[in-house]
Amino acid sequence: MPAKKPFVFAASFSPSFAMIDSSQYTAQARSAQQLARWALLAFAALLALLAALLPPVQQLAHYHDFADQRGLLGLPNAMDVLTNLCFLAAAIVIARAMRQYRRAMQRAHVRSMPLWWHLCGLAALGFAATALGSGIYHLQPNDAGVLWDRLAMGIVFAAIVGLAVRQIACDASALLATALTFAASCASLAVWHATGNFTPWSVLQGGGMVLLLAIGLGTRLGLPRSAGMPALGLLAIIGWYLLCKVCELGDHALFEASAGLISGHSLKHVLAAAAGWPIARMLYNATPMRR
Repeated sequence: MPAKKPFVFAASFSPSFAMIDSSQYTAQARSAQQLARWALLAFAALLALLAALLPPVQQLAHYHDFADQRGLLGLPNAMDVLTNLCFLAAAIVIARAMRQYRRAMQRAHVRSMPLWWHLCGLAALGFAATALGSGIYHLQPNDAGVLWDRLAMGIVFAAIVGLAVRQIACDASALLATALTFAASCASLAVWHATGNFTPWSVLQGGGMVLLLAIGLGTRLGLPRSAGMPALGLLAIIGWYLLCKVCELGDHALFEASAGLISGHSLKHVLAAAAGWPIARMLYNATPMRR
């Protein structure tokens, strides 16, 4: 008597289960992205409220009194000026990674680049603008010059916030976050330029870092990343930012400790430019290897 074939329950119903699992996953992803969008809007409203209600803070009176004021071949404040070339280097590295990714996509007959690729381009533009704006500012440090320096930084900041939001939300949310961040940068700098109140700019920077930290830790702890979005080293970017702040505050102390080798502000430029590497690395990791 032939042995009975076992009844394969899973095989008989696997198409239905696959459809259910797929639909459940899609619904969960959609729900998570909607929740992320509302959370972002609430966070933006909270930052706006803090910027309006917190007491005004003035920029340090001696802010432009940098430690290293040595010239070189007629170039004033040479180290603070020349170290801005690191920002230009960051822009070039990102641009090269973008080109490599685009060529790989073209070989795969993909012509339209994703939004996150364009945000990388915005970051590269911001780094290049920072190299120019900060370089000009350090030739003769004053409030008018640092305004343009910070506006250029606002471009980089907006691009990074957009890339961070795209990690967990859709293109529309990322684009909105980018636009809002740059608009807030311009508005907070306009307030500072008109009234001397530095609070809105400080709130924007601090709030942005909190957002990056929340998204970076969230994705590490299981928060679902958006489909098709490569991982961005947000925690590394935060680390570079914190090191920059330490160097900025320790400008004179580091200059003295290094026996005049390098000042804290010059080193800050180098470290800030290093924040471009996680963006380039994301692009390289997303680029298919050529067979």
